[in-house]
Amino acid sequence: MNRAQPAALACFIGVLWMAGPAVAGGFSNVDFGSRRVGMLAVIAQPDDPTAIFHNPAGLVLTPGTAAYFSAATFLFDVGLRLYDSQGVLRPDHTVSPDSAMGVSPFLAVTSDLGTRRWRVGLAAYAPNVFGTSLPEDEPTRYQALDVMFVAARATASAALEIDPRLSIGANVSCLMIHMQASRMMNPLVFDDPDRRFDEEIWASDSRMELAGFGYTFTGDLGVLVNPIPSLHLGAMFASGAPVHLDGKVTLEEPNGDVTKIGHRTSLAIPFTLQGGINWKMVEDFEVAFDVRYWHYQVLQEQRTELDAPLMGRTEFVDPKNYGNSLSLALGMLCHVNADWEVMLGLLRDWSPIPTPMVTLDNPNRDRTGIGTGVRWSIHEDWRVGAAFERNWYDLTDNQESPTEPPSNAKGWGANMIIAFDVLWRL
Repeated sequence: MNRAQPAALACFIGVLWMAGPAVAGGFSNVDFGSRRVGMLAVIAQPDDPTAIFHNPAGLVLTPGTAAYFSAATFLFDVGLRLYDSQGVLRPDHTVSPDSAMGVSPFLAVTSDLGTRRWRVGLAAYAPNVFGTSLPEDEPTRYQALDVMFVAARATASAALEIDPRLSIGANVSCLMIHMQASRMMNPLVFDDPDRRFDEEIWASDSRMELAGFGYTFTGDLGVLVNPIPSLHLGAMFASGAPVHLDGKVTLEEPNGDVTKIGHRTSLAIPFTLQGGINWKMVEDFEVAFDVRYWHYQVLQEQRTELDAPLMGRTEFVDPKNYGNSLSLALGMLCHVNADWEVMLGLLRDWSPIPTPMVTLDNPNRDRTGIGTGVRWSIHEDWRVGAAFERNWYDLTDNQESPTEPPSNAKGWGANMIIAFDVLWRL
């Protein structure tokens, strides 16, 4: 067992909890439904089954029985260069992923069960499905090559209209996480990180692949207040939970030898607080404002236990030092006529990741976004929507990375989101 093996296992932890270039609040994608993507502010008026995610009390806004499907596609545009130990940017060109995209499907059925005041719902959705492939012929091969991350939820929801001015709702969810990733390892790079720019050593690299799966349960509580007919206030609490990922780390050395070691990695999912206001200023025009807060300071470290001792070590601890995250959104919706709605929104989102902890596999930064969309009621039983969102991330400029090799880099990032949905009243 050579020196690359313990180094590989120590460094895989930095890749393990990975949602790719996440699109909101650090790791949590909230872009479900054309109203959210187009208007960006939806917590106080979630008038379709995505209320199960945004605010379960909002299920009272969808009477009868309804089937719903939405999907969003995320396309990422990222470019960067690495700093060497002397603070010089290398290579002499921008490195970009060969591919980087994500999807967020949402499938739900809701019903009032023939009652006036009760709503129930079942939903299956994926807050994060992300995959990326980085070039094998670039020095970023020591940070990441191929990455796939899937976070999916199955949720049961219920809401009660206590009176026309007050509704409450609650969710119980099973959250399932699967990830796999690969990268190159070389003891020469751990001795001297600048050697990663030396293509002559690449033939002596070992390839590391890792995979993990885990699940946990969470709960949500929501409230919807309608003090006057034109004003809606919404709020929700989403619980956090510990989660453990179990899987294998596989290291293939240049001579073909393969080592496999099991791991169990413990993580903490933060709780979330969110609130919103929706005001119908005039009969056909609404203005809304949302705020979302993620308590990411619970993620100060990531701990991995190995199934068997490795070079005298039975666990690895990876510092995270995350802060909390905040997102603000302002949206407008215009009812053009009885069948058509047009939406516009603005967003500012603050990442929980401090600059020294930014890594190439998760280069999440503060971002600014704009959204727009339309919804069309084809028939009293059918409504379809389409929306587009564009986000620009703040410049990455990190020269304090503690990872091995350092993730010191300078670069830019952006993404666009294309979404559609269909609501069918049964």
